[in-house]
Parts: sequence; structure tokens; C-alpha cells
Amino acid sequence: MSTLLPLNVILGALAAWNFVVGLFSIRSALGYREYARAARARSAGARSGTPALTLIVPCCGEEAGLEENLEALLAQDYPSFSARFVVESAADGAVPAIERLLARHPGRGQLVLAGPAQGRSQKVHNLLAALEGPPPSEVLVFADSDGRPERDWLGLLVAPLERAEVGVASSYRFYLPEPASFATLLRSVWNAAVLTVLGDHDYNFAWGGAMAIRQEVFQRIGVAESWKGALSDDYAMTHAVRRAGLRVEFVPSCLVGSRGKVGLRELVSWCGRQIAITRVYWPALFAVAAATHLIYGSFLALAIFQGAFVLMGIVLLPGLIGGGLRATAIAELAPQWRETISRHLWAYFLLVPFAGVVTLLGVLRALWSRRIEWRGKLYEMRSPTETIILQTERIP
Repeated sequence: MSTLLPLNVILGALAAWNFVVGLFSIRSALGYREYARAARARSAGARSGTPALTLIVPCCGEEAGLEENLEALLAQDYPSFSARFVVESAADGAVPAIERLLARHPGRGQLVLAGPAQGRSQKVHNLLAALEGPPPSEVLVFADSDGRPERDWLGLLVAPLERAEVGVASSYRFYLPEPASFATLLRSVWNAAVLTVLGDHDYNFAWGGAMAIRQEVFQRIGVAESWKGALSDDYAMTHAVRRAGLRVEFVPSCLVGSRGKVGLRELVSWCGRQIAITRVYWPALFAVAAATHLIYGSFLALAIFQGAFVLMGIVLLPGLIGGGLRATAIAELAPQWRETISRHLWAYFLLVPFAGVVTLLGVLRALWSRRIEWRGKLYEMRSPTETIILQTERIP
């Protein structure tokens, strides 16, 4: 009896904490839904000036939907822009798709060969290589090759740059569960929780798949210098903008849809990489996420050990409701995905605990090691400005 009592007390304390966190997630999701409705209304008249811009897209490998994604970038409803698609070498699997695309759109863009990276991630190296040669336009826009934006994406993304306090305008991805599977649904649920952290406040971070910055600001605040030893382009950009006293502006109308198959093992590895990068580049945020999910994991383990499944269901219920509400908020931001979200709404409720476990696994992995595998290469992050490439050849 003396042994069970402390366990029950601990279980009760963990249950109370996680129940309160779940209630907070409901409140946060309801607030975000109101924000989403207002933001969507504001975006209707957001587009104004159309400065000449250079679109830079790092590519790596022949990924599913690549040509369609790149076509969506070149088909933007924007009057004056050119694109630079960057790969490591002419042998990269993305080159044939890029060459076909450029042949269909002569004069619209170019292929840049960056060469192998040293002392930074291949992606950051590619971005820096794209900035060499002829001076880019007034505005720089960075995009990822695995997203497929809407036709008005460029115009909406650059609009906030007219305000002097905005250093970088950025948005975020939304993973559509297409094709639908447990892993793609779980990826969408996990990603939705991150997306709904971004909003109209001063704690946003830039995301490399949708970043717009004036070239003058890019040079003045030293983004290229911040990138020289970095693994993460977007976190390094975020820190440079904040050091200059400027704002990272989240543009909710510019969400980028991503889709494609993913396996459960690949998903856990991908989430773990995001969390490991956060540990190095934003330690305070990582500490909060780590503490929250370690407590969450402790509750689940103890509840299962004690057979307290009814208590576990009660404690998890607010978090399930919060997950569903987050999905409806995203549908407010992006009505073009409302039908897809509605069709899978059950998953945004029921898969929240699984998403929490995936985060916990990522936290444990990040606490164990700063090494990550990314696009076939192995890196070690010594600090935000020191990256070691441990494996220079592609990992099969």
C-alpha cells in the first residue's frame, strides 16, 4: 500500500497538469480560429506593389511531384520575377525536371550548380551559390521544392515588406494527407500543431519554404554571414532579423500545400530532425517543448502501468478537442483545403496523442545527439554557426 500511494499521487499530479495543458489547447485553438477568420478577411486586399523579385529554389533529388511543384512556382500571377533553381551538381536527380520546366518557360529562370557544401548544410550552400553572379532583384524570395503554392502566393507574400518594421515575410507549410494513410494523416496532425503557433505576434519564426526579404535588408542585417556555418537557413534568418530589431511577419494567406507518401519510420525521423534543429537554434522553445512532452510521456507510461485507462481518456479528451479545433482554424485560413480537412477531421481529433508521442521521441533523440540525416547527408550541429558534415557521400 505504501508503494502504490506515491504512484497514485504522482499519477494524479501528472493527470492534473496534462488536463490543464489540454484545456489551454482548446482555448488557444478557439482564439486561433478567430484570428484565422479575421486574417482571411484582411488578405483579400493585401496585395499592392509588385517589386521585381528573384525566386530562389534549392532542389535535391527526384522527389514525388517535383515538376508540378516547380511549375506552380513559375506559374505565379506576378508580373516581374525570375527564378534560380539550385542543385549540388549536374548529376542531381532534380535536374531533368528543372530542364524540362525551363524549356517550357524560356527566359523565366536558370539552373545553378552549387557544388558540394563544406561546413554548412547543402541547402544553405545552395542558397548562397544562387546569390552569386548577376545581382538579384529588389526582393529575394526563397521557396522549397516540395511545396505547391497557389497562384497569388508571390504577390501576397511580398506585400508586408512595404512596412518598414517587417524584416522578413514568411508563411508555413500544410501537409495534406494525400495519399491518405496513417502516416500521412499523422504528419498533417503533427504539422498543424506547429502551424497554429504562428500568428499576429512577435514570436514568429521564418520558414525556409516561404520567405521574402528586401535585398537591401538581407545585405544590411548580414543574413549571408549568418548562413556561412549554419545548417538551418530559416532559423539563421530569424535570428538575423531579430538582432536588427525587425519583425518576422507571418503571412497566413500564403500557406504552402505539401503532399506525398511517407512511411512511419521516415515521419519519426523527419520530426526528430525538426526538433533537433530547434534544440540548437532556439533552446528556449526546445526546453518548453521538452518539458511539456516529458511530462506527457511520463503520464501516459504511468497511467498504462497502473491500468488507469479511464483517467487517461478523461485527461486526453481536451487535447483531442484542441486538435480538431486547430484543423478547423486552418480550414478558415485556407478554404481551398476545407474539403480535404473536413473529410479527415476525425484524424485531427483522434491522432493527437500519437502526434504527442512522435514529439516525445524527437525530444529524446535531440537530447541524445545533435547529429541529423538530411537529404542523404549526415550532419552534426556544434552550434548555430558551426556545422560539421560527417558523411559527404549520399546515404543510400
